[in-house]
Amino acid sequence: MAGDSDRMVVRYTIEGEGAEPIAFVIDIDLPAVEQARPDPASLPDWTRLEYHKCGHCPLSEKSHRHCPVAAHLVDYGHRAGRMVSFEQVMVTIEIDDQVLAAQTTSQAALRSILGLVMATSGCPHMAFFKPLARYHMPLADMELTILRSMGFYLLGQYFRGTQKPDWDTSFEGLIEIYGKAQEVNKGIAERLRNAQVFKELNWLAELDTFAGMMPLTVERSLLKAKAYFQE
Repeated sequence: MAGDSDRMVVRYTIEGEGAEPIAFVIDIDLPAVEQARPDPASLPDWTRLEYHKCGHCPLSEKSHRHCPVAAHLVDYGHRAGRMVSFEQVMVTIEIDDQVLAAQTTSQAALRSILGLVMATSGCPHMAFFKPLARYHMPLADMELTILRSMGFYLLGQYFRGTQKPDWDTSFEGLIEIYGKAQEVNKGIAERLRNAQVFKELNWLAELDTFAGMMPLTVERSLLKAKAYFQE
C-alpha cells in the first residue's frame, strides 16, 4: 500500500459463473478517508435525506439534501442489485499494489465492498470506521473485524491524548458506536426496501450482525487474543 498519497483506490471485480465481470472502483480522498459526494443532479428520489431518514441522523437538509450513505449506493444498486446472495463468485480486490483473489459468495463480496463504501460515505455515525477503511481488510470475518475495531478504538484514545488511566478498556464507548451503526443499518435497510433497489439485503444483514455481536463478543475476543501475548 502506498505510504504518502492523497488518494486510496480500491477496485473490486466480481465474476459469477456465466456472467460478465462487474468492477467497482472506490476512490477515497486522504487523509479525510471519504469519497467525493456524487453529483446531486444524478441522484434518485430515494436518496433524499428525508426519505426514511434514520431517527438519530444529525444532518439537516440545508447542508445535505441527500443521505450520504444512500447517495453512494445508487451505482451498486443499479449494477449489483439483482445478485443472489449465495451465488458463488470469484472476487478480485486490488488496493494500490496489492492484489487478493478469493472464491466466496456474492453476499460476502457485497458486504466487504459496501461496508467500505458506507464507512467512507461521510455519514457522521460511520466516522469511527474511517481508520479501518484506510487500512481495509477485504472479506474480513467477524472476529478479525471486531478485534481490529477494538485495537483502533484504543489507538484513538492514545492519539487524542487521553491519559492511560482514563482509557475506556471496558469498550463501552465502542459498543455505543456500534449501536449507532446498527441504527444506520436499519435506516438504510428501510430506505432500500421501500425503494426496491436491491433484490436482497443479506449483505446489509451481515453488517448488522457484526455490529449486533459487538456487546456479546468483547470479553470473548479479548480472552482469545490474550493467548497470543503470553510470554
